[in-house]
Amino acid sequence: MMHNNKHIPVFYMMLFAFCIHVPKFSLSQDIHFSNWQMSPLNLNPANTGMFEGDGRLIFNYRNQWQSVPVPYSTFSFGGDYNLKKSFIKNTNEAVGIILNHDAAGDGKYKITDFKIPINHKFSFKKDSGLSVALGIIGGITNISVDANRLSYDKQWDGDAYSASLNNGESFARQSKLFADIGAGVVVQKKINQKIKATIGYSINHINKPNISFYNTQGVVLRVKHNESLQFKYSFNNISAIMFEYYGNQQQKFRENLFGLSYYHTLDPKTNTIFNVGLLSRIKDAIITTVGLEHNNMRLQVSYDYNYSQFKRATNGRGGLEISFIYIWATPKVFVPKTRVCPIYM
Repeated sequence: MMHNNKHIPVFYMMLFAFCIHVPKFSLSQDIHFSNWQMSPLNLNPANTGMFEGDGRLIFNYRNQWQSVPVPYSTFSFGGDYNLKKSFIKNTNEAVGIILNHDAAGDGKYKITDFKIPINHKFSFKKDSGLSVALGIIGGITNISVDANRLSYDKQWDGDAYSASLNNGESFARQSKLFADIGAGVVVQKKINQKIKATIGYSINHINKPNISFYNTQGVVLRVKHNESLQFKYSFNNISAIMFEYYGNQQQKFRENLFGLSYYHTLDPKTNTIFNVGLLSRIKDAIITTVGLEHNNMRLQVSYDYNYSQFKRATNGRGGLEISFIYIWATPKVFVPKTRVCPIYM
């Protein structure tokens, strides 16, 4: 495959800008998946439709910190579809849906998202190895808490706690609904037959929605920045390694995740690929991953081993995560070319 060299410097400039943009390491907050590459729509709306096929279904489940009093679980479902007709010349469009549900703590603080990502992917005739995707995402989020599940000082009778006692609190609202908007960009570059790189950046909560149950001024969901990098090197048609980086920043809170994964093809005819990886969330956890891809299905499991100061409460236990992706494609019907023979009189 021949590439137009004038596109290559642009890619390396974006790679350099990406690297110097990554801020100093610090801790992170907010919902996250360790199998971040298995949750592409949550990662970046520009990932919508970035696959070979017609449609894709994505499932993610995370169960964390069951050994402490305030565990949380996260479920995510996503689906996206490559549209048959382009609305913009030299682009391919895709649309998707995302449904996320997260529950944490004694009061079962819940976050439920319903969002729609839309993507425009630009390709270049002079460089078929380069693609640029721009995505936007919008939707609604509901947050809620069950105050009846909490305990209060007034429910202590002097000798023991009694849930039957009046807690002395009055909650006019225990849920909130708000709109949420984000955007992103993804650049993919196949440098040669062995090397492929993908860089992504997205920004969430652009509209800074108010998340106060009582609409208290200034209580807003702050802007969150996500960065991702995947650099894959294929030794041959059987084995490959991938360097992975994912980071996000929300005010002073930051998460950085680095790792290396190995891919081994067990059966090229059925596209059966086994992968194993070792990653690290800086100052927080070591993550092991194992996965299997077969035809148009991919399953991956990960587990976090916590080594931060919080390990005293968790005994080093972290989170179990299960991810599944299914891609379908309509078979292309082969229509042989016909040849019209001349009729001789």
